[in-house]
Amino acid sequence: MTDREVLAFDLYGTLVDPIAISGELGRVLGDADGAEAARLWRAKQLEYSFRLTAMGRYEDFRWVTARALDFALASTGARLPEEEAERLVGLYDHLRPFPDAVPALRALAGLGYELAVLSNGTPAMIGNCLASSGLGGFLGDRISVDEVRVFKPSPVVYWHAAGRLSRPAGQVRLVTSNAFDCAGASAAGMRTAWVNRSAAPFDTIGQPPDLTVPALDRLPAALAD
Repeated sequence: MTDREVLAFDLYGTLVDPIAISGELGRVLGDADGAEAARLWRAKQLEYSFRLTAMGRYEDFRWVTARALDFALASTGARLPEEEAERLVGLYDHLRPFPDAVPALRALAGLGYELAVLSNGTPAMIGNCLASSGLGGFLGDRISVDEVRVFKPSPVVYWHAAGRLSRPAGQVRLVTSNAFDCAGASAAGMRTAWVNRSAAPFDTIGQPPDLTVPALDRLPAALAD
C-alpha cells in the first residue's frame, strides 16, 4: 500500500454544477422565477439532508432532491405536471461539469493520484452523472452515503469512505467546494482542500481547510507546494 494520499472529490457543486439547472428552470418558469427556484432547490436540498440526519431518519438523495424541488416550485407559486417535475429531478443525472474539472482531474491522474468520488448522491445518480459529464474515466472508487444511510457532514460518512479506500482518514484528502463538507471531513480526521470559486469567507465553525484554491485546476500546483 502506498503512503500517498487519496483524493476524494465531492460531486455536486465541486465537479458538476447544480445551479446550471437554472437555465432549464428559466425555460419552464421564466428567467427570474427559474433563477430563484434553482437557488432554493439547491439550498433546500442541503437543508433537508441536514434535517434528516439530525432526526436520525434517512431517505435517499433522489427523494430529497424531489422534495426540495417541490418546495422551490411552491415558493415561486409554480405548478407543474408530475411528469415535468420528474424530468427536472432527472436533470441531476445530466449536470454539466465545471470548466476546471476535466483539466484538474487529468493533471492529477497524470501525477499518479488515486481519485475517488464521495457524494450524497445515490449510486445510480453518481454513475449517471459521471457518465453523462465525461468525468467517469478519471474516478475509480465511487462512494455514496447511501452505503451508510446518513448524509454529510456526519463523521460516519468520512470514516466509511476511508475504510472503502483502505486508508486511515489522515491519508484521504476531501476536495470540495462546500464549506460544511470541508469542516465535516476535517473533524473526522481527513485532510481537506476547499475549492472556493466565489471567494467566499469560510464557515466560522470547524477547522479551516488545509488547502484553499480558487479553482479546481489550481489544485495540482497547490498539492505540489
